[in-house]
Amino acid sequence: QKARNGAILTVNKLLGEIGIQEVLLFLGVALIVGGIAAFLAINLSKVFSKLIVKVNYNYIVWSIVGFITLLTFFFDGFLGLTILVTATAVGILASSWGVGKNHLMGCLILPVILYFVL
Repeated sequence: QKARNGAILTVNKLLGEIGIQEVLLFLGVALIVGGIAAFLAINLSKVFSKLIVKVNYNYIVWSIVGFITLLTFFFDGFLGLTILVTATAVGILASSWGVGKNHLMGCLILPVILYFVL
């Protein structure tokens, strides 16, 4: 059976065969780390919720839009920007025409599925 996950391949390379001891170790580590993450999330969310109301919402939105645009240009160039602008326009049109987003996703996903299946 072929592993398709990079993390699984790395663990297999380091440990060889994974036995019950390794599984229990991974489970224990996951529980400990999950507990720490939950504790931090609960406490930091209280602090963050007090700070977020002081930040200008419009500034956050435009910063995220700019960041996504820069990342798209950096990784995909002008073709990526063209796709980003087209996808944004389709999303805005669907929303302004009152079309449900599930219909929009269906119209976008169906051609992709057909492309890879056929």
